[in-house]
Amino acid sequence: MADKDQKLIEIQEKLDQLISSYEMCMEANSMLSSEIEEIKTRLDKRNAEYEALKERFETLKVARSIGDTPEGKKEARAKINAIVREVDQCIALLNR
Repeated sequence: MADKDQKLIEIQEKLDQLISSYEMCMEANSMLSSEIEEIKTRLDKRNAEYEALKERFETLKVARSIGDTPEGKKEARAKINAIVREVDQCIALLNR
């Protein structure tokens, strides 16, 4: 009988340890999930900044190429035409 009681006590202690470990894992998981969401938010912000800077860079390239040489003017004209085509495509998609 004492042997059975000892085994029950050991099982209860192991169960308590398991529950404690589970609760610690759940807390860590919650913290990590929060950290992931924060990092995703920061990444989205950085991507938006990158896209804005990329657009600004392209604009500066076009502006710089317009005044340099005849080749630069041709390149600028081609870029402007490409942008106009993109805008036309967007308008066409919006009209659907």
